[in-house]
Amino acid sequence: MPLATIADDGAVRVVTMTNPDKRNALGHAMAEELSAAIESSTSRCLILRAEAGVSTWSAGHDIDDLPTDGSDPLAWTSPVEHLVRAVRAAPFPVIAAVEGGAWGAACNLAFACDLIVATRSATFAITPAKLGVPYHTDGVAQFLGAVPLNVAKQMFFTAEPLPADSSHLTGTVNCLVGDSKQLEAEAMNVARRIASLAPLSIRAIKAEMNALTDARPMTSGTFEQLTALRRAAWRSADYAEGLASFHERREAHFTGE
Repeated sequence: MPLATIADDGAVRVVTMTNPDKRNALGHAMAEELSAAIESSTSRCLILRAEAGVSTWSAGHDIDDLPTDGSDPLAWTSPVEHLVRAVRAAPFPVIAAVEGGAWGAACNLAFACDLIVATRSATFAITPAKLGVPYHTDGVAQFLGAVPLNVAKQMFFTAEPLPADSSHLTGTVNCLVGDSKQLEAEAMNVARRIASLAPLSIRAIKAEMNALTDARPMTSGTFEQLTALRRAAWRSADYAEGLASFHERREAHFTGE
């Protein structure tokens, strides 16, 4: 049985975690399915969600996959880390539509997404201190990009959940809604708005934001990649269409070319 489903709705892909018996824990199989769903997508925006009405969006790293030999479970080769990198590397925005608890690595995953839409009852917790896990540097850096330093310290040092409507998460959660139905509608509304705009422009801007907020210095290779993305957008038919639609006072129709 698949642990996640894929639904393509025009230029929007919706990926739904469907393993409630394990509270959508990010075991190796789940992480690999989600990574494949993201990396195979040709959409302009992707929504990552759980099934409607769940109490847990995802319980984070599957405890059964944690090592007992002293090796690092959050190493660069970990499927969960590959998933987080897939979200950041996707050439389109990824929206986390969060209902219920996002715990541990799932909180890290949600914070790695480009936008978060959440129900007011959703909660976020990062819990390595409960398990004696020394969290990895990239994960900490992603937190520092999502929340202020003092909030990151509170979350890591206390391992206590923060509600989505907490003042601590103002600016982290982009939109708050009341229930599952509103969550689905608002996430899709935001995704469709993104999908209606110029994808080459958005791809270049997302890549620039990632490079500027990574935990490591920007290399010459990364700078050249960003330059190539910007050049592609400048030379695209979409750029010409954007200018034409402005002068003609009409909606633009972007093709990604």
